Amino acid sequence: MSSSQRQPYASPKDGDRRIHFSSALFPSIDDGPQTIDQVLRHGYMTLPAAEVEIATIQDRQQTAWMGLDDILGQIHQRDEIYRRNMNELLWGECYAFNEVARGGWPPSPEKDSLYQERLADLATQKRAERVSAWRDISALRQLLPESAQQYLSAFRKSELLHDLGGDEP
Repeated sequence: MSSSQRQPYASPKDGDRRIHFSSALFPSIDDGPQTIDQVLRHGYMTLPAAEVEIATIQDRQQTAWMGLDDILGQIHQRDEIYRRNMNELLWGECYAFNEVARGGWPPSPEKDSLYQERLADLATQKRAERVSAWRDISALRQLLPESAQQYLSAFRKSELLHDLGGDEP
């Protein structure tokens, strides 16, 4: 078996109630909280072994973290898409200018008119992309405070239980 394949083993620290893996091909709870993308890609969620009362709060904490992480990831992805689209539109302006300049300078009135129309079209596309990105990111940002509050609430409850010794055998 190659080193890139994972070997499952039972963890003695959990009384053999949980399966762990030895490499990064399959996420385990020891790898930290999963993201929504990992759950979708692998088709399952890792579950920590704990008492029911503690597990419920840990589950809330983990799912709240997943939601918060997903919102932040979507904002970053949309910003990256915006930057890529704007870069392509700027390249479009360069290509349009090269087409005009290829015929010699100054351009004929017909070529200049086509160039100005192309620039106006690209400006319209850039404006539409700015508005679309703003709309998409604004909608995601509205979800952020509630998602952060849910995560912090679950995190504080989990910390409180740990401080009270609720997770000790």
